[in-house]
Amino acid sequence: MNQEPTQAFVAILVVPDPLAQASLRHLLQQSLPEWVCHYVADAKSARQLLKTETVTLVLTEWLQPEDSGDLLLDFCCRHSPATVRVLLSDKNTDTLLLATNHAAQILLSSPVSDQQFIQLFLRVQQLYSGNFTAHSRYQLGQIYSLPVQQNHYHTLLQLLDDANSSTHALATAIAREAPLAAKLVQIANSAYLGFSRQTVDLAEVVVRLGRSLIKAVAFAVQLHSQYEGKIRADLHQQLLHESFELAGMASQLAKTQQGGASLADKAFLAGLLQVLGPLVLLSAMPLQLQRLTEEDMFQDGIPDHCLISAYLLLLWGFDQDICDAVMYRLSLNEVAEPGLLQTILHLSSYVLMFRRQQQDESLPTPCWHALAQFKLTDTFCRLQQQVTEPEL
Repeated sequence: MNQEPTQAFVAILVVPDPLAQASLRHLLQQSLPEWVCHYVADAKSARQLLKTETVTLVLTEWLQPEDSGDLLLDFCCRHSPATVRVLLSDKNTDTLLLATNHAAQILLSSPVSDQQFIQLFLRVQQLYSGNFTAHSRYQLGQIYSLPVQQNHYHTLLQLLDDANSSTHALATAIAREAPLAAKLVQIANSAYLGFSRQTVDLAEVVVRLGRSLIKAVAFAVQLHSQYEGKIRADLHQQLLHESFELAGMASQLAKTQQGGASLADKAFLAGLLQVLGPLVLLSAMPLQLQRLTEEDMFQDGIPDHCLISAYLLLLWGFDQDICDAVMYRLSLNEVAEPGLLQTILHLSSYVLMFRRQQQDESLPTPCWHALAQFKLTDTFCRLQQQVTEPEL
């Protein structure tokens, strides 16, 4: 847990409409009185505040083309990297906006409900009071062109959120999205799910996977689409395959525990979305030099790609236990009392790394304290200790 001195939460909200500004002011004063909020109508006023104050959050509308919200967030990224940057726009389904916007870390599509605003501010509080150090937040905030939550699969996601929607309606919506349908069929026939009979019937796929897993896969597929052409094709395919393999193994391991379907779904989601950090880091390298490392330049003891993944998942509103599991999946020894989900993802990650280990390649040291809750064979434990112990 971050032990830095408590600081005031300060927000700049760029909202030109006086009525909308008054409504937001009333909401935040009533719901989040601990926040110090500055309400301004233009980007110039926000820039002046950024020069003089330590700001936790900047939220801006799209504004005018000559001084847009994106330009303001670009200024914020350069002058105050640790500040969380949010763009509010009714255009965030526009592919042009998604292709040109680089500075925003979160896109919110208006109209935004009161609850969405409150949840956003609470997530930022979590970011500042949780496991991220001031140094790591600063470094993470300097990363340009982070992925965004796109609004693809709109009809499908609406059906998934509607408990009354039928299996047939879901199967029909999935059939319209060929890449997503192919991936869902592949997962439904995966050995990890334990079905002996193969199927290509999308209605049966829906029943096998359930709504939570389908939503997670849709989310992952649209994220990967943002990196097509930015990562070497063979490497990108490898990351995609490994993330689904890890998700399947973690979900299967979770089913052996007492956490029920909810734990299995969270394990699958954590395994699937831990790939965010690797995608971000690799896309910033020239194609010929792309190689994933375990460097911990942002925060001691935690690989940078794990930190990036957890950072994005927290900002996007995923449960804290999923974010923690992703953050520490390769460095669980940093956690005093690991939770069950963290341990499941840690063991699954380690097993897959052990399977793929190349000659002379070192492996992270497993957290034996956490793994003690599983019934690991003596042979497995001896083998791993031989692999991870340094030579004398």
